[in-house]
Amino acid sequence: MWGAYSSTATVEEGCVVHLRSDSAVTDTPDLTYDMMEDELTCPVCLELFADPLMLPCSHSICKKCLQDILDNRLKLGKEDVECPSCRKSMAVANEKLVSLPKNLALENIVFRFQEIQSSNLTKSKSLDLGTNFQLNTSSDDCDVPVFPEYMSKDCGLCDSKSPAKATWFCQQCSVLYCQKCLQTYHPKRGPLTHHRVRKPSKVEVEEKPVFCRDHDSETTSIFCDTCKVLVCHLCVCEGVGKHSGHKILALDAAWKHLRESVVHSKERLESMMTNLTEQNTRLDEVTDEIELLHKLAREKIERQHRRLLLEVTQALDLQKEVVLASIGKQQSQASLQYHSQCDANKALVKSMESLAEACKKLLDEEHTKELLQKAKDVSPIVTKVDQLSKDTQSRDASFKSLITHQSAQQDIRTSVLRFRSLAFDSLKCFTGDDSEKCVSLVPTIRSVASPGKSDAPRVQNKSLITWGFNSTTFTAEKLEENSLWTITIEKNTNQIRDIKTGYLFGVGISSEVLNYKDQVGMSKRSYAVVCSNGNLHFSHNGKMETLMPLDTLPMSVTVSAITDQSARLIFTYTLTSAVWGDTLVGKRIIEDEAFKDCYHPVFTVSHRVKMQFPTHV
Repeated sequence: MWGAYSSTATVEEGCVVHLRSDSAVTDTPDLTYDMMEDELTCPVCLELFADPLMLPCSHSICKKCLQDILDNRLKLGKEDVECPSCRKSMAVANEKLVSLPKNLALENIVFRFQEIQSSNLTKSKSLDLGTNFQLNTSSDDCDVPVFPEYMSKDCGLCDSKSPAKATWFCQQCSVLYCQKCLQTYHPKRGPLTHHRVRKPSKVEVEEKPVFCRDHDSETTSIFCDTCKVLVCHLCVCEGVGKHSGHKILALDAAWKHLRESVVHSKERLESMMTNLTEQNTRLDEVTDEIELLHKLAREKIERQHRRLLLEVTQALDLQKEVVLASIGKQQSQASLQYHSQCDANKALVKSMESLAEACKKLLDEEHTKELLQKAKDVSPIVTKVDQLSKDTQSRDASFKSLITHQSAQQDIRTSVLRFRSLAFDSLKCFTGDDSEKCVSLVPTIRSVASPGKSDAPRVQNKSLITWGFNSTTFTAEKLEENSLWTITIEKNTNQIRDIKTGYLFGVGISSEVLNYKDQVGMSKRSYAVVCSNGNLHFSHNGKMETLMPLDTLPMSVTVSAITDQSARLIFTYTLTSAVWGDTLVGKRIIEDEAFKDCYHPVFTVSHRVKMQFPTHV
């Protein structure tokens, strides 16, 4: 294989190893072998390089050693690797391990070095066969690699149940002999004088003769392409052999043709597997996109739902569930289609992997006859590959259809707008600016009864205040048209107490005049925005729905009352905090016959605050 020659190969950066012929190496001092062995030794395992990989720094390392280093670094949470030779740090992840180039020159040098060492050890042993026997050997025999000790091959002529290990091989007889059988059955005289006897090599172990199926004593030498079998010369004799007239190919030509067929099938399988893998990757991406779009759409709907919840809880809940159910069904159906496509692709890939493994086993046969013996196995593989190709084309059409017609994605994208449209169509009375429909005014408030002045108004500087330690409710004159009014609530500087506790104030409407001791929003007759225990609430009949926390005072409350075409009273409130600067707008539909005739603006103020109307309206 190698012969007597000299070669030069770069092993490591800055190190050149020279290999010479067998005779030259034999005459080299042991120190030279030691130096060469040092250069050919892995710096990690301190053994000769096995499957060496070349790092980005140009140094080499055994593949298994590098894998062990990567595993240990990952356990420590580190992804970089230090070269064991130059200590240079580099990023080599597990997925990048397969992309590192294999140092073929170094691997070949190690292989040649081992062969030379083995040949030298063999030459150092005595080849004496006895005083009455000599061998015809040539320099070519020395280049045949002797099979190692662990490869046991028995003598072909021993009669005992435990034959001796073969130590000689006759090239002309093609028979393995032990020392005893060689002297007994292969004498060095007569027609056997010129036979070449030598030490057996691994060629004799691996290259086994193939005998004809129909003629047991004849070895196969030709290939019948019609029947896809190895045959002998007798099988093709005209008028005698059963393969007479069949298409006959030379072994090399048949081997080349079969190998090309297997290689082509393997390439097609690899191409189809790559295509399906890419499809699955894309399908996974589209599935993730669907799920992300679904999540984003849900978040948008939930946010808008929260904004509208204060205004139209029941109606908006219904529309939300309808839309979410629709996009949920679309997402489920789309995901089911994509997962079904992925599962079908994975099943095809699994079948292809099985066929690819069969192709690999055929390609692993290094000898012509062993591959030709399995010629019948190739045709079924080609047939199955053709079928898989058709299935793959069908999967391709399905994949393109799924990718091209992404109706589910479009529906999910438009679901937010669709939700808004449905919500506004169902609840048109809750949209738009109602201020243009209202008359801005300052309610006319009559004073509560006081000693001696029962009709005297208790509005001083357009402010509402109370006396003592109780709250007071003021009811304004009734309104018979759409109206809007604003009042600002401030701290009462005469009272220094906590504004986070107790009932502070209330602003709303009532179907009748309230008693000055009644608090607005606490009865069936009134609706109001009230402040109690540090939070702003929408209150009716004592039931409070929290709107927002009260940060501090002053703050403004704007209230409007509008009768729509259905004769329903729409109560709108706007809360503005001086500290937050945020505005919260809410609407309530009042389905109460008592409010169809008239309604009164009502204000409740405690001793800790005062209410201020605007000076100009």
